[in-house]
Amino acid sequence: MKVCLLFLFFWIASLQVIGLPGWFAKSFNDKKLNERYVIIKPVKPYFLEADFTGDKITDVAVQVVDKKSKKRGILIINGGTNKHYIFGAGYKFANEVFDDTNWLDGWNLHKNKVAYKTLFDANGDISGSKKVKVSHPAISIYAIEDGSELAGALIYWNGTKYISIHQGE
Repeated sequence: MKVCLLFLFFWIASLQVIGLPGWFAKSFNDKKLNERYVIIKPVKPYFLEADFTGDKITDVAVQVVDKKSKKRGILIINGGTNKHYIFGAGYKFANEVFDDTNWLDGWNLHKNKVAYKTLFDANGDISGSKKVKVSHPAISIYAIEDGSELAGALIYWNGTKYISIHQGE
């Protein structure tokens, strides 16, 4: 028992070394997410922290790899409720066709109240864009080509669930 507690202490401490809040580390372990996922740090910042749901409680997003499939994704744990959500890592995004974020070169907080969803025609060609209201901070993920953001997705809370919209090419 002492060995288990010692291991848990060092595991939580290791997550806090990269700046993750203690509540996040505890929730990650209590939910046994550590048995399926490994937190990775492929880009900076290593994690994103904001009130994604508008409940006035900070939520945290990290990048993970599914241990079995080796697919990358994003894990969000909502502060207060400790509910978790996976985007990628073997699971398809709500509105996207990919289940792996291995293409992700960067991410950041989107704090604008407006975003633009890329629209496609039946042939898969870009046909325009649609203005979308974003009430709370969101997560912008993107690929970089020639030093510029090329395409990606915006993950945001629509009031009842997290959804994603395609952005860029």
